[in-house]
Amino acid sequence: MSRTKTKIQDDEMLRVKASSVERIIGGIAKPFLTICAALLIGALIIFLMGEDPVVAYTVLFRGAFKGINNIIATLQNTTPLLFTGLAVSLAFRSNVTNIGVEGQMLFGALAAGAVGYYIHLPWFLHIPLAIAAAGIAGALWALIPAIMKVKLNVNEMVVCLMLNPIAQLITSYLSSYPLKAPGPTNKTYDIMPTARLPQFSNSSQFNAGFFLALGLLILFWYINNHTKKGYEWELIGQNSSFARYGGINVERNIVEIFLVSGMVGGLAGAEQALGVYGAFYNGFSPGYGFDGIAVAMLAKFNPLAVSLSALLLGALNSGSIMMQMMTSVTRDLVKVLQAIIVLLLAAEFSIGTFKKKKK
Repeated sequence: MSRTKTKIQDDEMLRVKASSVERIIGGIAKPFLTICAALLIGALIIFLMGEDPVVAYTVLFRGAFKGINNIIATLQNTTPLLFTGLAVSLAFRSNVTNIGVEGQMLFGALAAGAVGYYIHLPWFLHIPLAIAAAGIAGALWALIPAIMKVKLNVNEMVVCLMLNPIAQLITSYLSSYPLKAPGPTNKTYDIMPTARLPQFSNSSQFNAGFFLALGLLILFWYINNHTKKGYEWELIGQNSSFARYGGINVERNIVEIFLVSGMVGGLAGAEQALGVYGAFYNGFSPGYGFDGIAVAMLAKFNPLAVSLSALLLGALNSGSIMMQMMTSVTRDLVKVLQAIIVLLLAAEFSIGTFKKKKK
């Protein structure tokens, strides 16, 4: 009897291990195939434009990784995507559709710029305070869709889509009128030197925000996989009804998820204001918050995998400058590739959801 029981336990352990290995392989293979498919479609577009796809891609990746200056520029382009990709991943993993990271980042940058100029402290207090102000500003802006979802059952996707342009308009007004620095540019006053994030290159604005982002990726990977709170957030994403039946306060956790996601989005703005520009510039973001959606989906909402997907998109953005100079292919190709990646991932998600419902 004991031998039979032991055999059953061993078989169950083997089944669990095989399932884990299968998930890991699938988690690597599917994003890789998605990237390959996007590059093939991009190659077809380049060919139709009359250029050699091999030459264009070679120039692109050389522009991203050949030489220390190009590598540093790539890491600089990667840094904001680490923050926004993580912010989106934290929410989407729990089935909370926070696509308002762009607005949260704008308010974070504005708060960091204001604290960086108007408050005078030693650097070891000034930098943390400016970063904390950015995180709080992003979290407070994320609190709006959180409350509307929990209290009024309003779809958070719709609310976030509406809040992004509102955030753009508010920050634009503040940086153009009451907080505007003298001069023709719509920006706030330059922050104090004590609030500047350390920079590591004279040829770019690569700064300590990169390492802050890596630390956050590791921290939230640990929280997601080794804490009770991480388990609750994942369970809510898988089945909120079952989580509620198990005694988890779903509504409170949704608010927490929004706040944490918004805080990370605000830190993306802090990195730009304190490390790159030294102030809040109106229109500084080319869409980092929306690019974070592609980063998060490609990483399958895994914080550690966010580093790789952000590096990929950062390399594409960095290398596209040289590609545009050396060929007739414009930088818009990178946006096309990102859109293709999102569409392919969305199609995969829709097919998977359909199969689950069918079963």
